[in-house]
Amino acid sequence: MAEWSYTNYWRPNFEAAEIAAWAGSMLAATGIHLTMGMPSTPYAITMGVQSAFALAALPRAIAVYRAKKSLLGVPVSFTSLPKLLKIVEENPEGFYYGEAFEWTQQYGQYAFELLSRDLTKIIGKKGRRNAAIKGTRWIHGLGLRDEEPCIRPVGQRDIHTLVAGTTGAGKTRWFDMAIAQCIARGEAVIVIDPKGDRGLAETCRQTCAALGPDHAHRFKYFHPGHPEKSMSLALTKNYGRATEIASRIAVLMKSDAGDPFQAFAMMALNNVIQSMLICNIQPTLVNLRRTLEDDVPGLVCKVVRAYGTEVVGPMFDQLCEAAVIKQKAQTLEHKAKVFRRLYYDEVVPIKPNSDIEGLLTQLEHDRTHFSKMIAGLLPILVMLTAGSMGPLLSPTEDAESTNMNLVINSDQVLYLGLDSLSDPMVGSTIGSLALADLASTAGEIYNHRLPKPVNIFVDECAEVLNDQLIQILNKGRGAGINLYIATQTIADFKARMGDEAKALQVLANANHIVALRVLDTDTQEFISTKLPKSRFAYVMRTQATGTGDNAIKHNGNIGERLMEEEGERFPTALLGELPDLEFLAVFAGGDIRKGRIPILNIDAA
Repeated sequence: MAEWSYTNYWRPNFEAAEIAAWAGSMLAATGIHLTMGMPSTPYAITMGVQSAFALAALPRAIAVYRAKKSLLGVPVSFTSLPKLLKIVEENPEGFYYGEAFEWTQQYGQYAFELLSRDLTKIIGKKGRRNAAIKGTRWIHGLGLRDEEPCIRPVGQRDIHTLVAGTTGAGKTRWFDMAIAQCIARGEAVIVIDPKGDRGLAETCRQTCAALGPDHAHRFKYFHPGHPEKSMSLALTKNYGRATEIASRIAVLMKSDAGDPFQAFAMMALNNVIQSMLICNIQPTLVNLRRTLEDDVPGLVCKVVRAYGTEVVGPMFDQLCEAAVIKQKAQTLEHKAKVFRRLYYDEVVPIKPNSDIEGLLTQLEHDRTHFSKMIAGLLPILVMLTAGSMGPLLSPTEDAESTNMNLVINSDQVLYLGLDSLSDPMVGSTIGSLALADLASTAGEIYNHRLPKPVNIFVDECAEVLNDQLIQILNKGRGAGINLYIATQTIADFKARMGDEAKALQVLANANHIVALRVLDTDTQEFISTKLPKSRFAYVMRTQATGTGDNAIKHNGNIGERLMEEEGERFPTALLGELPDLEFLAVFAGGDIRKGRIPILNIDAA
């Protein structure tokens, strides 16, 4: 639009009326020419002039007509898996976000004008809201003619993506499309799904199958509600230091910062884990629960024997047997005390071990007081090891299992359903442990390996949000992690963390925002702060009358002035009116796109 040019496409189509008038005039002239014998030359000149005026108005009439027709929007579109895989093949350096157009100041101007008018008067009854269609379809219709595939640089995924939208707006369908692309690129994919959506699991499975036999084995499935179909998942196998396992379990206790019960639980866990590692015992959740409940004496015997044999030599094993016989130790607890004395008498003078000494101190702790201090920890371990959960989360060496390090190294596709609807506490706990394991694996990659793309999709993110996820958001880029988190409102983050500052940490680290229909005003306001302001033109009409001093002279004037006022590039209120599967994307660097998501028909050929 030129500086002093202004056209409102939502007005009556005056150009069409003008063309109709010129066409009627041409018909009349033709009738006169035929009936009254009008000379040919004047007739030809008349027809030429009238045709010229009609043709001059035609482009403007067509533009107004098309603009109004586009307000009807478009129906939901579908795409097949082969088509999506072809897009990936043709765009190795790009990532497909859907069909979109750039939301420039021009479209903000159109929306500014439409919001001041009655839509039904512009496009008739078709413009009325349809109960079967949630949202306002004219929003995307504004730029429908400029719509094209939205392809963004694939390398920009590592600055993370927030997908916001109310229930049913299309977050999961956007995940379908993004997950399939990441799998097709041969990258590691981890989907953390609190709801256990069958569609997401099928997207993962069928995409792997569509890529051929060499990729079908990449798919791994975990779901507490379907233990017969689930692969075991070792969430305590990966760690840089043994203390990491203790901290990631102890932090699951609901407590305030500095809580002595949490600190004691972490110390007890660390003593047990360090001793297990000395004995070459895998610190699984089942082993930890068994030891803390009633097997500290048994672990003491094992660790003192193992460490003493290493330090003193093979003769230490004979010393243990002789001491047990001499002290007539019949119970396991009595034997543990005998081994404790041997450790201090025979091992400490040569090479003491503070980790073992921590467990020995734990052995002497009053049993009743010890049980009270870990009363907040044991219920968590019981939840994660009871029934079928035991073999699922604490696999034996011969069981088919996977872990986060193996998923990343082998470019596997892990679908992690949490079944939070049936058991929200267990689902949230598993999700938090998985994220803690991922954070540990990311740290190991960051320190010792070259990064490669690792795509983590977290649906209903507030269900599993923890400090480890914030660490991944802050520092995961160096480990090659591309994080996609979906939520309904930012209030969910605040409620989960109990700290607005931590919730804002999550939001601040998501550089790309894909906003579907958002009803929460706080979330709308957060998104609107990412959008620049614009200035919009409008016509001000003035009318005035007056009289002179002698009451005889009267005057009046009617005028039009082209004005401007500042407004929102994309009106905040429209975020709550977006139809299903339509989004406003704010990419890093200020690139704003209005788009729609084609539904991935996973079964279509």
